[in-house]
Amino acid sequence: MTASYIDELHESFHTDIVYRSEDIPLECTPRPSEMEETLHGVMKLNGLIIRSLEEIAGRGANAVTYRAGKKFGHEIAKYFQKRDDVEEALHELSDLLRGQYTFEVWKPEDKENFIIEEDGQTFIYLVFHDCIVRQTLRRNGQEQGGPLCQTLFGYVVGAIEEITGRRAKLEIVHTGPNACLKKLILK
Repeated sequence: MTASYIDELHESFHTDIVYRSEDIPLECTPRPSEMEETLHGVMKLNGLIIRSLEEIAGRGANAVTYRAGKKFGHEIAKYFQKRDDVEEALHELSDLLRGQYTFEVWKPEDKENFIIEEDGQTFIYLVFHDCIVRQTLRRNGQEQGGPLCQTLFGYVVGAIEEITGRRAKLEIVHTGPNACLKKLILK
């Protein structure tokens, strides 16, 4: 990030609230290590909910979860700074999601730019590294690309649409145990 970007953010979120060091607790309760069991319980519950949704709604489960994720992405991104530059929007989104999902823009070796224009389409590749969705699916023995992944797809699409004002679509190029490659198509 450039200094001007940081200055911009500082001005946007400036407040008169002053935090004193004595107001900040030295320890968090409960400790993060004690929360791991709770996290795994929530992951298991999410997996069971998704499995049940697939049993009830069949192929419609993907549409339901995609729409829910997209609505959530639009709602959350209302608080983001609006940007025309898709790369900057993705960078900001990645920074804000750190800890839940980490992704970076990627380009094939034969391409000069991250934003690619081919066959009348504009798109950018994203590599998702750390992803709570992928870990939840692995924990529950479920395949990638289904309804839980669709929730993330919708979330990213909704956020990008809200930040940039452009319509978008996210497609799977490759899934794997350590990373997924996705194609963000901009309209």
